[in-house]
Amino acid sequence: MIPLNLRPLIRDMILFVAAFAAGSGIALGALHLFRSPSRGLPYHDDFANGGFSGWEAFDGNWNVHSGVMVNESNERGAKLITGSPYWTDYALDADISLNSTGDAGIIARVSDAEPGVDAYSGLYGGLRVRDESLVFGIANHGWSEFSGSPMPNPILPNVWYHIRMEITGCHVVLSAYQEGQRNVVRLDTTLAECPRQGKIGLRSYDSGGQWKNIHIAMLNP
Repeated sequence: MIPLNLRPLIRDMILFVAAFAAGSGIALGALHLFRSPSRGLPYHDDFANGGFSGWEAFDGNWNVHSGVMVNESNERGAKLITGSPYWTDYALDADISLNSTGDAGIIARVSDAEPGVDAYSGLYGGLRVRDESLVFGIANHGWSEFSGSPMPNPILPNVWYHIRMEITGCHVVLSAYQEGQRNVVRLDTTLAECPRQGKIGLRSYDSGGQWKNIHIAMLNP
């Protein structure tokens, strides 16, 4: 039998252990939720409030005008990043328009972003004026281009194009078409290796650009 003088101490110890276990469970649950690949999805930003809270710029001169995100700089490799580092399989949609002769597009599964050309890890899909093509590649603080496909018509400044990137594992489907047309150009690539998770972003290279209607939705493998 437990002595009477020890019973309060033992009761307090039991309550402490129970509280610690409950607190640990809550903490682990919160951590699991924070790291969930579905946290924050689906996501949509139409920049309607005139700002871009939650986005982080790496080079470029980014501003919002009438619901459109604009990079007013022609520097090489400007990036604007948002989202969760734990997003895995998702589809990223955006409307884009180029300002000059470089290229502009979207990046996915982004991590380790820094100022500088190709200074990030992630997947890039965009439109390139030089060869009038839809391009796809991987950046890992360097650039590896995997494939490209010519657009059916010249890529024109200040014309809107819709671009979509779907990523499941290392299978990537990239597509684009000019607004008002349905002649879709599509790239379908399975990579031997790829970034497995990360944020999304907007990117331009040697061109200013405009982006609107950013959507991200989770994909099931």
